[in-house]
Amino acid sequence: AYDFIEKPFKAERLLVIAKRALEAGKLKRENQELRLRAGSGQSELHGQTKQMQVLRHNIECVAPTGSRVLIKGSPGTGKDVAARMIHALSKRAAQNYVALNCAILSPEKIETELFGTEGADGHKQGVLERANGGTLFLDEVADMPLETQAKIVRVLQDHNFIRIGGRERVDVDVRVIAATNQDLSELMAQGKFRQD
Repeated sequence: AYDFIEKPFKAERLLVIAKRALEAGKLKRENQELRLRAGSGQSELHGQTKQMQVLRHNIECVAPTGSRVLIKGSPGTGKDVAARMIHALSKRAAQNYVALNCAILSPEKIETELFGTEGADGHKQGVLERANGGTLFLDEVADMPLETQAKIVRVLQDHNFIRIGGRERVDVDVRVIAATNQDLSELMAQGKFRQD
């Protein structure tokens, strides 16, 4: 509930309150996006070693291409920072950067977070929709359930999806950057991760 209206009410007052509620909702979403963009505040890799220079060079080369990126590395090595750098140097830098950690969500909840929901009380955007035009960072992608992996592959191919409980297709243009600390080749051999 945003506000209340006493009876008898005037239509003008109802319209003003509805407009304010919509504006407040928009500001709340923008604030959430800005917080996600700001993240930990670190969006640059530090260090002057040869390996760090090569990594920065690779990021600078891949960022403007618009291609999908997989970042592999041990925990704490800055995979999320590298993803933020790729976004910041890309043509999508002015658009949303949305991150989703696949490891912390239950298999039942991950699809709701990805695709959003639709019902009698309206719809809730998922991260795919919030990242539309920008970048979606899927952290710990190896922990994503197989069924969800198949649905993500379909979204990457078709550039659209249907919200949970919905009927209409939602078009999206999103760049996906994924990260993992696991050996995906081994997981593919075990049938736990889709090769496509």
